[in-house]
Amino acid sequence: MYYFIINPTSSSGGGQKIWDHTEEVLQTENIPYEAFLLSRDGEAAVLARKLSGRQEACTIIVIGGDGTINEVINGIRDFSKVTLGCIPSGSGNDFIRGMRLSSSPDDMIRIVLHPQKYQEINIGKVSAEGKTRRFAVSAGMGFDADVCYGVMHSRMKSLLNRFHAGHLIYTAVAVRQMLTMKRQPLRVVVDGSRLISCQKGYFTAIMNLPCEGGGFIFCPKAQPDDDLLDLCIVDRLPRLVALLCFPLAYFGKHTFIKGVQILQCRKVTIQNEEPLCVHVDGEHFGYFKKITVQPSVHKLTVITG
Repeated sequence: MYYFIINPTSSSGGGQKIWDHTEEVLQTENIPYEAFLLSRDGEAAVLARKLSGRQEACTIIVIGGDGTINEVINGIRDFSKVTLGCIPSGSGNDFIRGMRLSSSPDDMIRIVLHPQKYQEINIGKVSAEGKTRRFAVSAGMGFDADVCYGVMHSRMKSLLNRFHAGHLIYTAVAVRQMLTMKRQPLRVVVDGSRLISCQKGYFTAIMNLPCEGGGFIFCPKAQPDDDLLDLCIVDRLPRLVALLCFPLAYFGKHTFIKGVQILQCRKVTIQNEEPLCVHVDGEHFGYFKKITVQPSVHKLTVITG
C-alpha cells in the first residue's frame, strides 16, 4: 500500500497537477493507495506520525517540496517501518537535488511506483532551549537562515513559481541580506573540543546533503550516509567579496576563498551574544543564542532508483 502526502499548493498549485497525473497512473496500473491532500501547516507531521505508528511497514510518498518532506520526517514515530519516496513539486527541491534524484515528476512517479534502489540516510537533529527539530537537508544559523525566512515571507515567490523559476527568489533575497545584515561574533565548537571564533561571521551552515537554498552547494562533499555533518563557516569576508563569491557557491567553487571553512564533525554547537535566526530544511525554527546540532539516532530508507 502506498500512502501519498500531497501539498497541492506547492509551486503555486503545481503540486495538485502532479498529483492528478500521479493518480491517473495509479488507477491505470491498479496500484492500491491512499491519498492525503494537505490543507494546513503541521498536518503532514500528524499524518506521518499516524502512519508510522501502525503495526505494518508503510511506504510514504511526498508530493511537495523540502518543507513538506521536513514535516513528514519530524512526524515519523518508527523509522524502521517507513520507506520514503519523493515526487518534486517545490520551489527549492534541495532534497531531490542533494540525493541526486531526477527533477522530473514523471521520472520520479515511475521510480517510486517501481523501485529498484534504496538508500539509508542519516537524519540530523537541532536542539535549542528545549526545542528539537529533525532535518534531512541542512540547518543553519545566521545569513542562510535569514534568507530562508525572507523567502517564506516574500511576495515574489508565488510569481516566480508560476514561471518555474522559484529557486531565483533565494538569490534575490540573499543579495539583499548580504548587503544589509549585521555580521556576528559567532563561537563554533566542533566535537566538544575544537573552538572556531568568528569575528564577523556571516553564517554557519550544517549540511547533511551538499546543497541548500535552491541549489547552493555549500558543502560539495557532504554525504547523507556517512554519519557525519559537513559545516560551511563564512567569516571576515568584505561584503563586496562575499557578493562576488556568492555565485560560486551555486557551483560549489567557493571553498578555496579565504574566510570560508569547510569541515566535518559529529556534533557542533554554535553560540552568539544575541539571538540569531535559525532554519531547519529551509523552515524557520526560531531565534536563539545557542544551538547544538548532531546526527539523530534515526536513519531513513529512501527510494532512489
